[in-house]
Amino acid sequence: MDEKRNYKNKNREKKAFDKKSLPIRRVAKVTKGGKKLRFSTVVVVGDRNGTVGVALGRGGDVRTAVTQGERLATKSAVKIQLAGDTIPHEIIMKYGAAQVLLRPARPGTGIIAGSSVRTVLEMAGVDNVYGKILGSSDPNGNAYCTFEALKALRSGRVLAKMTKMQERIKLKEETEKERRAKEEKRKKKEHEEKKKSRKDKFKGKKDVKKTPKAEAKKVEKKEEPKKEDKVNEEK
Repeated sequence: MDEKRNYKNKNREKKAFDKKSLPIRRVAKVTKGGKKLRFSTVVVVGDRNGTVGVALGRGGDVRTAVTQGERLATKSAVKIQLAGDTIPHEIIMKYGAAQVLLRPARPGTGIIAGSSVRTVLEMAGVDNVYGKILGSSDPNGNAYCTFEALKALRSGRVLAKMTKMQERIKLKEETEKERRAKEEKRKKKEHEEKKKSRKDKFKGKKDVKKTPKAEAKKVEKKEEPKKEDKVNEEK
């Protein structure tokens, strides 16, 4: 039982991805009773560290279409063979009417690509790459084409021959360590600020309870028995 629970927890951790949806399409089906409106969109999912997935979602409204696309994209998510912060080699991929060219770039170049190609590369965690759309301009087709191109990459032979690519991997690991350290610091600061705000609220509530009216009532209660004692002494 414990092994099954651990396996489920691992799967849940893996599915913690960022998501981006491409432009939403409204599809109208004309029937005898009237028009039936449905929505469709391609959702790109990734952890920005070599894992990415692409899927099409459909539904009666925008929300259901996006959630379905996200669920299917997480199922189809694949680990890509990258060379540090770029791709290991040039590749041309054709997928239906779409055709995409991807080429590795030097550090500091950034993602030079447009349309849905850029979103897929960003979600995959590729920081420096050249991309060019050679075929159709359909964003959905280009997203699938880029996903297939990334799946077809092979880094084994390139890393064995080229020492520069090995250096890129080390550079990427160092930058990730720095990024994680910064995130941890930011989280600690936020946690401390929340603690301080809670303490201030608690102190504020205590101060509100000790109002001048309440203090005046306490003083009156203390003074009343003193007057009675004086009357008794006179008698």
